[in-house]
Amino acid sequence: MENLLILVLAIPLASAIIIWLIGINTKTVGMLHVLASVVYAVVAMMVVMSVVDGERHFAFNEMLFIDSLGGVFLSLIAITGLLINMYSVKYMDWEVKKGHLTDKDLRLFFALSHLFIFTMTLSVLANNMAVMWAAVEATTLSSVFMVAIQKGKRSTESGWKYIVICSVGLAFALYATILLYGAGFAVIGDGHDAMLWTSLMDNAKLIDGDALKLIFVFALVGFGTKAGLAPTHTWLPDVHSEGPSPASAMLSAVLLKCALLAVIRYYAIVGNSMIGFEYVQSMMLVISLVTIFVAALFIIRQHDIKRMFAYHSVEHIGIIAFGFGIGGPLGIFAGLFHSLTHSITKALAFCVSGNIIKIYGTRDMSKMGGLIKIAPVTAVLFGIAICSLVGIPLFAIFVSEFLAIKAGINGGDYLAVALFIIGLAIIFVGVFSHFNEVMFGEPKSEVDRTKIELSANIPLMILAAMIVVLGIFSIDSVTMLFSNATKIVLGS
Repeated sequence: MENLLILVLAIPLASAIIIWLIGINTKTVGMLHVLASVVYAVVAMMVVMSVVDGERHFAFNEMLFIDSLGGVFLSLIAITGLLINMYSVKYMDWEVKKGHLTDKDLRLFFALSHLFIFTMTLSVLANNMAVMWAAVEATTLSSVFMVAIQKGKRSTESGWKYIVICSVGLAFALYATILLYGAGFAVIGDGHDAMLWTSLMDNAKLIDGDALKLIFVFALVGFGTKAGLAPTHTWLPDVHSEGPSPASAMLSAVLLKCALLAVIRYYAIVGNSMIGFEYVQSMMLVISLVTIFVAALFIIRQHDIKRMFAYHSVEHIGIIAFGFGIGGPLGIFAGLFHSLTHSITKALAFCVSGNIIKIYGTRDMSKMGGLIKIAPVTAVLFGIAICSLVGIPLFAIFVSEFLAIKAGINGGDYLAVALFIIGLAIIFVGVFSHFNEVMFGEPKSEVDRTKIELSANIPLMILAAMIVVLGIFSIDSVTMLFSNATKIVLGS
């Protein structure tokens, strides 16, 4: 297992270097890109399967580790990342043919994709809290050039905004890391162990409570900025809307969850200390509801399809935080499971938006129309993404939202649940008004009626199938993984 942990980091890093340095034609680069993604996904899922039943494994003198909690997020990187990378081959080919990108830009994008996966994987596998912080910071540097790959004014501005806001936010997370080291060292007495999450969890009840309260505030602000929690979410709509659709999908579906995992690790330490979970739950509950309502107010006003999906990312990060705000085994399970359901749904949403933008040549939904007649397959995929995003029954996100509401009612948080449902209802109405604009009526602009290639739609069909399956069936191995991850957060 130690070799597998090292290998799962080495594969994307080596892939990035090879793709960038080897001067081969565009088709071969695409094949190598997919092959590297498949190999990474296979190795990563081997690691995940080893911790489904609650085992944990270490490497590099316990600097790296994997347990069920890390397994949840590593599976998101492996599965969702693979399908997004498969789609990106055809999407980037369209961009090259339209003259928006050169062959060199395409090779750079694919290389950065694997470097991005490496940094996200490191953030998930890091047992050392300082390494985790550095890895989350590195995700910014590896992904910003994917966003600004087209070198336009708006994409460049959004890239700078991304760097500045996230770097300032992560400075707060650095303060949390330093303070946690000091508080942990005072109890543990060993510099190496005082930075290990597993060691801090074992000694949480001995760490000074007042210090932990301040530490969690810094961690929530810092990593919450990168995760997209309001009010420090302002970088997210610009970055997710300006980058190529595969980059937007990777940022929303995977990156935000890696930042949220960092918040969860601090949530677990403070919750299992003498302070207890009430403190962290109250903070998460307030910020989650604020985030959901901020997203709702912007979603109803959006006409840019990618900005609409970007604000959906803000909303659903708020929903995950709501599950942790409600707390308890069911609330935490709901929050973790929503990480999965949102990941696959948002990957589908952003990728299918790439198809839609190709068809209409615009991101403005008010200039679209008649998608159901122009591209039925794309229309069905778009419909599945929308139905899942707004929580329609029989689709994946409904399950996690229902569990969060049930946990809130069971815990007596009736006001919070009522506000949660109101926020979701506002979003439901706003999204379906935009959905009707795109799906029905007649096109309001010139349409590219060239059929979307099957190679572009296959990854999206797999994502759509996963959304439906998770919305209808309970898969034992998935339930076990998430249940064991929940126990880790609760310290049981």
